[in-house]
Amino acid sequence: MGKISNAILMLNYLNTGNKYTVKELSEKLGITERMVRYYKAELESAGVPIETFMGPSGGYYIINCTYQYNLFNKYDVQLLESVYEILKESDYIFLDKYKNIVDKIKQTKDIEEEKSKYFLENTVEDNSEVYFLLKEAMSKKSKILILYENLNQVWQERYIHPIQFFKYNDKIYVTAFCELRNTIRHFELNRIKINKK
Repeated sequence: MGKISNAILMLNYLNTGNKYTVKELSEKLGITERMVRYYKAELESAGVPIETFMGPSGGYYIINCTYQYNLFNKYDVQLLESVYEILKESDYIFLDKYKNIVDKIKQTKDIEEEKSKYFLENTVEDNSEVYFLLKEAMSKKSKILILYENLNQVWQERYIHPIQFFKYNDKIYVTAFCELRNTIRHFELNRIKINKK
């Protein structure tokens, strides 16, 4: 496929709500990891908000999934493949075009199946003090000083501007603008302490 086709297919996968590593996207699209990063940059420059989840199990994803797909089930695909075999035996003149259509339907079905694997849960409730303090800062559109334990288990002060909560693998995170990193980051709630000084 060409660059535009690959970029659209990558966007379709991300629109499922799943999180993909660069390697996973590379394998699904049949391109290099360098090209995956290139497509991410191009899609972002076109206004597509692709999030980056940091850490060993990190990857790319889109929080708000709005694009809808037509549904094709496995029986539809099996029928189309059976028809393909019949057309092949009869030397159908437009066999290659028919195969292209079937391949497109297969891709659409694959994208639809990806949706069932995992969805970000944006309606999150928690009873912790950290949650309520972050929620209050969110409602006031104000920043808040936190202590955050990084992957090296070192606690560090950060001013963050909370944007929204989400849940992933039974853990609650807050998406926030981090003044220290000068970018949007995702912070795990159980690794946050509120610095009240």
